Amino acid sequence: MALIPQTTVHRIVMHTIVILFGIGAWVAINGVFVELPILVDKLPEGWSLPSFMVLLTQAANVGPLVVALMQAFAPRHYHQNALIYIMLVLGTLSCFLLIFVWDITTVVAGNEHSIAFFALFLVLAFVDCTSSVTFMPFMTRFQSVFLTTYFIGEGLSGFVPSIFALIQGASEAYCKNESFVNTTTNETTYHIVTHYYDPRFSAEVFFGFLCVMMICCSAAFIMLNHLRIAKSFMQEEDQDSHDYDETDVHKSTSTELSTLDPDNGTEFYTRGKEQTLDDITSQTLPSSRRKLSYQQYAYFYLMVLWISGISNGVMPSVISYSSLPYGQLPYHFAATLGAMANPVACFIALFLPVTSELIIAVFVTITTGFASYLMLLAVESPCPILVDTNGGAILMVISQIMFVFTTSYAKVSIGQILRERGHPKSLVWYGAFTQLGSLIGALIMFPLVNIYYLFTPGDQCTTVCG
Repeated sequence: MALIPQTTVHRIVMHTIVILFGIGAWVAINGVFVELPILVDKLPEGWSLPSFMVLLTQAANVGPLVVALMQAFAPRHYHQNALIYIMLVLGTLSCFLLIFVWDITTVVAGNEHSIAFFALFLVLAFVDCTSSVTFMPFMTRFQSVFLTTYFIGEGLSGFVPSIFALIQGASEAYCKNESFVNTTTNETTYHIVTHYYDPRFSAEVFFGFLCVMMICCSAAFIMLNHLRIAKSFMQEEDQDSHDYDETDVHKSTSTELSTLDPDNGTEFYTRGKEQTLDDITSQTLPSSRRKLSYQQYAYFYLMVLWISGISNGVMPSVISYSSLPYGQLPYHFAATLGAMANPVACFIALFLPVTSELIIAVFVTITTGFASYLMLLAVESPCPILVDTNGGAILMVISQIMFVFTTSYAKVSIGQILRERGHPKSLVWYGAFTQLGSLIGALIMFPLVNIYYLFTPGDQCTTVCG
């Protein structure tokens, strides 16, 4: 089939489609989390609601596990496109149903619980977690530059709903002195109580917005599979077939390499045996383009495991403790600008990719440093360092931004290295280690937050730090 030429306009269209596809990866879960200030005020679980959501998110990691096992042991029964279509339908339908049932409660063991909300949230968590091992490998069909574009879209999946929540005014609060009458002694007492202003639009509208974003992601996936523009940007071996045949690639590459130096009559044969492609690559390519060794695979996957555990498991569990003591406005700046730092880091990585293992180690070290500072603030909640000063709030916001930026830059760089120098299934395991790290981080933090109560919440109207 003849492919259309790759013009600048076509590239812009392609990048736009990929970004929309990437946004759908995590927009549902990120959206529900930024809507928490409204949800906890309406649902019976109150501020324990996030802990339930964290558990459900980790339970949904069975999705990536099943995909990884199917690819390893039953590849003939694994159909990537069909699975992605099913995920997109489930995600869109769940967001749509949340509009109508998110606040419906059910009595369980004498207590009200948000069973309908939890059930739909679990489906969304399954869809988003599984996207880590399906969406990225799907993008390997296209030219490598679009993987970074996908990461930009994935970063926007947190930024876009955060902006929408800020417009909504979800967590704007005020303090009110209210009277309470003791019916036994007939005495009246007064207490300062925290109230929240009514948002500019309801949670139903917000969930409708998430549904629209999932529809856009679904449309983008359809276009990536069927538009001639998208097919023109596929890797050469995928333009006629969506199936990657590694054997054919090795054979064709071997044939081409055997005649690289016709002037000297040199061929890559030793004692009648053809050298392996890895041997040829190590002799002819610079280190930044050579295939990864087993030690390098272990190094990069450990880095992914560590930073994913921090960024997806540990810090989300304590962000309210590290940010809210400084006030609602600093908290929203930290959440929104932090979400913005993700796509910015991905965009910079598009033009300044990192290929050095040492530089990646430096970024991971910096990430760990900022995470340690934010964890210190959380441990000291509700009275962390410089809590009543503008300088303390600014330092907290900057730390949150830089934490997200360095984490995203390191993860994107590792993804690019695996894409360029790794096995075709390297990104599948990249996604698997991402989810494993997230699971480990969350399982460590859940008992610390909800059983041992290592972190103390505050109230902006009643907490006094001396």
